[in-house]
Amino acid sequence: MKVLVIEDNPDIKDILDYILQDEGHEVIPCPDGTSLAMLDRIKPDLILLDELLPGGVRGSSMIEKLKADENTQQIPVVLISAVTNLRSIAAKCGADACLEKPFNIDSLTDLLKKFQPV
Repeated sequence: MKVLVIEDNPDIKDILDYILQDEGHEVIPCPDGTSLAMLDRIKPDLILLDELLPGGVRGSSMIEKLKADENTQQIPVVLISAVTNLRSIAAKCGADACLEKPFNIDSLTDLLKKFQPV
């Protein structure tokens, strides 16, 4: 599965890269949302998107745009953050799931299984 990881914290990005690659996934890392403009070329099977990105950008507002666009609305997006009301934010913006930081390997791999293509 090709996973686009949009995460600005280098430590968390490295952990996600390691776990995802260990599980056999192809990882496309991005520290901000600039890669969303290239989704037609990247063609990810899943997007892991941090809620708090550089420049005050919110992952939830990016998800709203993705889900409103018929060309990208079918791509599953998981909102990741340590904010206290993450579940509510994820539900409001149309995220397919959320993952609270700090997360453990099992919760991440269990979540990934839900989005594995059959």
